Amino acid sequence: MRLLIDGYNLMFAVGLLGKRLGPDGFRKVRQRFLNDLAEALEAVEAHQTTVVFDAGAPPEHYPSETTHKGITVLFAVGDDDADTRIEHLIARHSNPKALTVVSSDNRLRQAAARRKAKVETADAFWSRLEDQRAARSRKTQDVPPPLSREERARIHGLDPEESAEWLKTFRHVADVYDASEAPGAGGFIPTDEEIARIEREVEDET
Repeated sequence: MRLLIDGYNLMFAVGLLGKRLGPDGFRKVRQRFLNDLAEALEAVEAHQTTVVFDAGAPPEHYPSETTHKGITVLFAVGDDDADTRIEHLIARHSNPKALTVVSSDNRLRQAAARRKAKVETADAFWSRLEDQRAARSRKTQDVPPPLSREERARIHGLDPEESAEWLKTFRHVADVYDASEAPGAGGFIPTDEEIARIEREVEDET
């Protein structure tokens, strides 16, 4: 674990918890938050991230610990609140200097500082994620689609292997067909009447 997030603290900071919500509405908002978080994080970073939520009991369809698109999701069952669970996780972390704690709560920021873990406020963290997501989007838009095989051949010509394959395939055509002998290639195309006349002349001669 390299990123430890105070879940409801971050949700409040990004404006998702400013109004009264029923149980189903609350679940949907939390699900949307986790989807947005997973999308904003890099894939590897998501697998190194833990989000902790307050919970006297976890939602019915959720165990007390689960994963969501790589992110570890904990409900603080058995603890007084999420802060207590996060403090325990900070205290037990094997390499706290490599840990970043995301929360605007002074209690958690102090707990992180005592173990020399990095601390990032909820607002600053979300702003950084939005910047990263926008940068990835711009990068994707700037990359042109790959050229098709026909387009590459038109621009750069055939590569040696393709040229050799085409020559091998059609070499027999040059051996059995002379384009100069084709009807209309420098000669004339006889009409039906002319063909009939020629046939009569041949018959008379024989």
